[in-house]
Amino acid sequence: MDRLVGEAGRSEKRRRLLSARFTVYFVLAMCLFPQADYLEVLRLVKAGDKGLRSWSGVNKSSLTRARQRLGWPVMRDLFRSVARPLGADSELFRGLRVLALDGMLLAVPDSAGNNNAFGKSGSQRSPMGYPQARVVAVAECSSHAVLDAVIGGFKDSERIVSDALDAHVGTGTLLLADRGLWGLARWHRLQDQGTHLLWRIERRKARRVQDVLPDGSYLARIEANKHSKAAGTVKAPPALVRVIEYRVDGQADIVRLITSLTDHEKYPAEELAALYARRWEIELVFDEIKTHQRGRPVLRSQTPDGVRQEIYAHLIVHHATRDLLDEAARLHCSTAERTSFTRALHVVRRSVTSPSGFSPLSSQAGPTPRTLRNRSQPAAPPEVA
Repeated sequence: MDRLVGEAGRSEKRRRLLSARFTVYFVLAMCLFPQADYLEVLRLVKAGDKGLRSWSGVNKSSLTRARQRLGWPVMRDLFRSVARPLGADSELFRGLRVLALDGMLLAVPDSAGNNNAFGKSGSQRSPMGYPQARVVAVAECSSHAVLDAVIGGFKDSERIVSDALDAHVGTGTLLLADRGLWGLARWHRLQDQGTHLLWRIERRKARRVQDVLPDGSYLARIEANKHSKAAGTVKAPPALVRVIEYRVDGQADIVRLITSLTDHEKYPAEELAALYARRWEIELVFDEIKTHQRGRPVLRSQTPDGVRQEIYAHLIVHHATRDLLDEAARLHCSTAERTSFTRALHVVRRSVTSPSGFSPLSSQAGPTPRTLRNRSQPAAPPEVA
């Protein structure tokens, strides 16, 4: 964190009561205690470090200015520096780490800046509700850890926003996505990075059958739509994909998947069809953030930069909580899926208000926190069982 603050040019040239380092901790605590106002969050942070002196001159305005000085790229870079896969090797699918790609909408305060930056639902003449920020993310299905995320507006397409996602998507991964994110150029770009793909697609696509495989799947050719609005631009080259079709019991619709895993012996169609159901794990991730962690229907930031800063802070808090769950699950020979995210949040919130052993003011104060120790060191099992 100190390195990222320095690289962003946010380090203080003079000593401030609300330093950039402290402001990072304050923003994280603000997301950890979403129901508390600024001064109550400050009190909770101070409760965790008895060495902090009384700040009678600090008010909401000074905390707001401290957030503005910090900016949002610091929180984005901090999230990307700590986000990593948490799943064990035993949770891989035939050697591939299973990831899911999808988006969610977060309501933000109805200020002029947020409305211009993010937009609302409805028409321009009759907008409805709050402005909404669109967050497109990649998450690990086994651990629910968010690995990368990009923020756009309500009117921005998930397809376009998702093109900025690059972290942790590459060799050794299998990316699951819904039909709303399909794009031939996007398919080629991800494959060029070494990513394997398993996506749902509309039935009218991939109709040029090349070969029928013994397990009932078949190879087909997908070409760019020559009648699309992108006429005149350079079209993506055709792609050879493997098509898997099946019907879920009790439903009339046929589910149609395409995949870059063309080896039917190594990757049976039945296993891939069952695996695709794990795409819904990312919906559980979004529910953890929106319902349990956020704790309020609308974010609190009144400016677009503040909204971006707050969203990345929420992602950092979620990843840290998931990291704690993963550690607890391994110590108890269980899986993160069988542990309670809500209970872990309660544990983290209690730990913030207890003596922490390190200070948000100085990187040299106190011993290394338990959550940052070397994993080879023995530790007492956390109470998140």
